Amino acid sequence: MSTNIKVSVIMPIYNAFDYLRPAMDTVIDQTLRDIEIICIDDGSTDKSLAIIKEYQERDERIRIVTENNAGISTARNKGIIRARGEFIIFLDADDFYEPTLLEKLYELAVREELDMAVTRFDIFNNKASCFTSAVEEEHGEIFKDGQVASKNEFPDHILQSMTGYVWNKLFRTSFVRDKGLGFAPELYVFEDVHFVCSALAFANRIAGVDEVLVHHRVYSDHSRAKLFRKYYSQVPSVYMKIKEFLMQNGMYVPLATSFLNLSASRCYKIYNLLWSDAKGDFWDMLHGGYADSFGWFRHEAEDFESREVSDFAANVGLYTHSQYLKRLDKGRELNLDKLTREGLVRRIKSHASYKKFVSKLAKIFSVFKNKSSSENDG
Repeated sequence: MSTNIKVSVIMPIYNAFDYLRPAMDTVIDQTLRDIEIICIDDGSTDKSLAIIKEYQERDERIRIVTENNAGISTARNKGIIRARGEFIIFLDADDFYEPTLLEKLYELAVREELDMAVTRFDIFNNKASCFTSAVEEEHGEIFKDGQVASKNEFPDHILQSMTGYVWNKLFRTSFVRDKGLGFAPELYVFEDVHFVCSALAFANRIAGVDEVLVHHRVYSDHSRAKLFRKYYSQVPSVYMKIKEFLMQNGMYVPLATSFLNLSASRCYKIYNLLWSDAKGDFWDMLHGGYADSFGWFRHEAEDFESREVSDFAANVGLYTHSQYLKRLDKGRELNLDKLTREGLVRRIKSHASYKKFVSKLAKIFSVFKNKSSSENDG
């Protein structure tokens, strides 16, 4: 095996038997050959471990690490410790990849001396067997056409410039280790958001490949929403950890507006994904202290990127969820009353007798006007 390892592919695996072969095939067939593939089996109970052992017999670049169901964060952290490559990428065991993924990211990263390189991805719906485009991030244009940028040029937008997924991003290994970046094992959702936001806050040089090189597999149209619904109570703690990280490293003040919009807009989106009871729980968690800790109430409305998010943050601060719903219902009643009055006026105006009355009034006014004009002439 070559000692000049350009990229360490870190792939956590847990019961991925059904989709592991396509993922492994598209990794070992990468056009960039000087790579190592660190497969971390996290206590799979299916035949996943047997599959990667089979691949290891055919390809000496594959290294296998076994864990006892310690979770994806611990698995990725073990991969960081073992990585020998110049760069690191975290790939999922059920996604699949274009053969030039690693080559294009690596060449861009080396040429531009990057800390991070990112590529576009699309969504493969496993149930429907179809591809859909991923939703563009609010400030994704920062990294279009290979432009090198960072928090230094875009402090108000950097944290919202790309998704929190790690599997479409290449990281310089020395950068990850020097900055002490890692995954928080206590997080069951958005663990990669914490890692990516930490990296964005530290990185001085970031650029992107404007091409779809990763195909992210989902199992239904609502699979991501289901994940949020299951672990929604963890979401505020994720953003709290991000804020704490920024403060500990002296980066909160320059990135305060970016963090404001990251936390408020993501919480607003997740609130809208939840069912009615969970909406109340999530809202009241924010109202009970998180929203204040995030600094939502120390900003003006114009600091938020949309009126909807600004209104959400303001209402969370002022009201419990039940109070908010009562005000919402009252507002609807007022609007309905207004519409009813307006409708009544429209009906009156359309009535024949009303039209006749207006016509008569106009004639009287015309006679009065002409008489007044004659007297003035005299």
